[in-house]
Formats: sequence, structure tokens, C-alpha cells
Amino acid sequence: MMLNDTIKATVKDAAQKLSGHRKRDFMAKVAEDYFGGSARKTETTLGWNRHSVQLGLHERRSANPKSLRLSIDSKAK
Repeated sequence: MMLNDTIKATVKDAAQKLSGHRKRDFMAKVAEDYFGGSARKTETTLGWNRHSVQLGLHERRSANPKSLRLSIDSKAK
């Protein structure tokens, strides 16, 4: 799917205002909705880090964000 420049700018701006697992979740949602879940197409079109998109997709599938696992592990010590 081709996104026009206005939509690309809006999506990039929204992602820039997020951080951590929330940003990865947003990036993964965009990848699923507009690029068939392809991290590579998302990277090419929006310039996002492919590995971050892949991690976000994995976190969405497993419903267990990495950052939440780390915080739970650190509290257990």
C-alpha cells in the first residue's frame, strides 16, 4: 500500500513521540495494518529500524513486551 507524504509524516511524528515498548507496538501495528506485517517494507517506506519493527511484531504476537519482562525480572531479585 502506498502512503502519501502527509500520512507518512503524521505516522513518523506519532512514533517519534513514543518510546520503548509503546513505540515498538505502534510501529508493529503500522506494519501489520499497512505493510502486511513486513518489517522490511516498513523500513523502506518509513525509514524505521527493521529490527525494532521485528521486535515489536514479536512482542505483539507473544503479548509479552521485552521491557515488561525486564522490569519483572529486576523486581524478583
